[in-house]
Amino acid sequence: MKEVYLDYAATTPLRKEVKEEMEKYFSEIFANPVSLHSFGQRSLKAIDESRGKIKEILNAESYREIIFTASSTEANNYALKGLIFYFYFKKGYKKSHIITSSIEHPSILDTLADLEDLEIIEVTYLKPKEDGLIEAQEVISQIRENTILITLHYINSELGNREPVERIGEILEKINKERKEKIFYHLDSAQAGLTENLNVKDLKCDLMTLSSHKIYGPKGIACLYIKSGTPILRLISGSGHEFDLRGGTEAVPLIVGFAKAMELAFNEREKNIKHFKEIRDYFLQRLKEENISFEVNTNLNHSSPKILNLYFPQKLSQEIFLYLDFNKIYVSPGTACKSRSPEPSYMVAEVFRNKERAKRSLRFSFGLETTKEDIDYVVYVLKKFLI
Repeated sequence: MKEVYLDYAATTPLRKEVKEEMEKYFSEIFANPVSLHSFGQRSLKAIDESRGKIKEILNAESYREIIFTASSTEANNYALKGLIFYFYFKKGYKKSHIITSSIEHPSILDTLADLEDLEIIEVTYLKPKEDGLIEAQEVISQIRENTILITLHYINSELGNREPVERIGEILEKINKERKEKIFYHLDSAQAGLTENLNVKDLKCDLMTLSSHKIYGPKGIACLYIKSGTPILRLISGSGHEFDLRGGTEAVPLIVGFAKAMELAFNEREKNIKHFKEIRDYFLQRLKEENISFEVNTNLNHSSPKILNLYFPQKLSQEIFLYLDFNKIYVSPGTACKSRSPEPSYMVAEVFRNKERAKRSLRFSFGLETTKEDIDYVVYVLKKFLI
């Protein structure tokens, strides 16, 4: 039986080139990078070179603006808590205001909910329009005197929708010139690495989260871009690692692999976009040709082509999911972090104001390995079950 993986938004396999780059740092150049001897300095050199690669890709001002974390979830927590704790504990702001959307990743929404429960902040949760997008002007209209942070996803993890992040950054930059207290701008770009522009000067962001295992790098490593001058309190203390912002011995092989994956994704971005568009459009075409009833939840005009969310009115998503899984086709009812939840996708429900639609929707996410033959098999199996 053919096996087809269409859950690349959850994670990707490790690319051969990335694995080869990492291998010597597991057993040959294995010294602790903070050791003062020359062997340790070889490990430190590998980290510095990796940080430099990512700095160039992001067009950051300094390699010191790149802070490695264990995951994008940690990076999101660090961006939000690090900034909010600074204003709460250092500046004495008792209820700073944050602007976000109701369709963010759980690592954003749950972090903000925890801080709300502690009565440290107040949050405005913007609801998406019917096209699944957050309007730039609506974001800006919610700014208050005590607003300190706007945090939004770049690419939605379930729908694939691409928010107008550049436009928001442009408007915010103009507003900040007239304000006494700056409003900081954080982008969760965990799903953006393979298809989007990551130039922080174009995006005009102060903080940006990036993930390794979404771009064919190793799991267990991610990073947070922190623009120079952005006030952040460290969350993990000890030993002065990561410019005294995150304690803990650096995972040298993972950092090297992450940087290599970033380099490959940056160099191949246009090729990746072309491939994903061809696969996505072919999938939609084949579904129509086979007269399978479906509707698209993703905004095709404003999205990353690697993620496609579909509504099937005939069956519940859990039924389709289990049937596909039985036939060795691997997809997802929603974001990986919530996939064990019995609740339907909150993101689809928020966009369409319809929980029933969410109960009948599935996310298909494509990889660099996905072929038209894979899609033909998926459509064949879907047709057997849905018609």
